[in-house]
Amino acid sequence: MKTILLATDFSKAANKAIYLASQIAIKQEARLILFHAYRFMNTYDDNYGIPIDELKKLSARKLTDLKKRILAKVDQPLEIEICNRRGFVLDTVKEVIAEFGVDLIIMSSVGDTPLGAGFFGSVATEMIDKLKTPMLVLPPKYRLKNIENAVMGIDLTKPIDAAAFGKAIYFLRDFDAVVDVVFVAKDEEEAASEAIRKATLNLRELMKNVPHTFQTLVDKKRLEAINGFTKKRKAQLLITFPQHHGFFEKIFFTQNTRRLVFDAEVPVLAIQ
Repeated sequence: MKTILLATDFSKAANKAIYLASQIAIKQEARLILFHAYRFMNTYDDNYGIPIDELKKLSARKLTDLKKRILAKVDQPLEIEICNRRGFVLDTVKEVIAEFGVDLIIMSSVGDTPLGAGFFGSVATEMIDKLKTPMLVLPPKYRLKNIENAVMGIDLTKPIDAAAFGKAIYFLRDFDAVVDVVFVAKDEEEAASEAIRKATLNLRELMKNVPHTFQTLVDKKRLEAINGFTKKRKAQLLITFPQHHGFFEKIFFTQNTRRLVFDAEVPVLAIQ
C-alpha cells in the first residue's frame, strides 16, 4: 500500500492541503498519515510557553479532530493514521518517512503558525532540498481544484532519471491527467540540436502510455517561461525534477527555491 504524509501546522493555509491529500490518497488507495511536529518555544516575555507535555496532548487532539473532519467529508474508504513528533519539522519528517515508508509528502508553502508564513514556507523548500521523497507543495494562492491536466518541466540537456520519471508517470496515470511536457532551451541553436532531437524521441517513447503533448520553448528566463506556460495551459499541477535537471537545480538549491513555489499558482510536485 502507498503511504502519503500530510504535514500540517494547523494553520488556515495548511488546511488547504487537506482536500487534495484526501483526493490523492483515495485515488491511489493509499494510507494517509496526518503529521505534526511540535517543540517548546520561548515566548520571549515573562512566560515560559506551553509545557512540552501539554504541547504533545494539544498536537494529538488537533490531529484527531482533523482526522474526524476528513472522514466526515469523504464518501469513499480512506485509511488515516495520526502521528506527532517532538522536534524540528525536517528532522522528525525524516524519522516518519523511514518508519512508515512514505511515498509522497503534501504540505502548504505557507503557514500562519507558529512563526508566520515565512517559517512554514522555508521548511517546505528546505525539505525539497534535503529529502529524496517526492513532495507536493501548495502555493499561497491555491484554490481547490481537481487535477485534470499538468505541466511537466524537463531539461533534455541532462539524462532522464528513469526512477524519478517513473514516479511522475505513476502519479499522472492514477489521475488520468493529460500532461503538457515542456523543455525550455536557452537559444534556437540548442532547441534545434541533434542531441535534443534524440532526447525528445526518447522522452516520447517513455510517455507513450500517458496522454501528453510536447513543446520546446526558447527563453533565457526559464523560470518565468515555465510559470507562464503553466498559466497559459490552465494546468492544475506543475511537475519538476529538482535533483536531476540543470536549470531546476539552480532554482531549487538557491534563494530562488521559494520563488518558484510562491510564484506558481498551482501545486508544485518535486520528484527526486
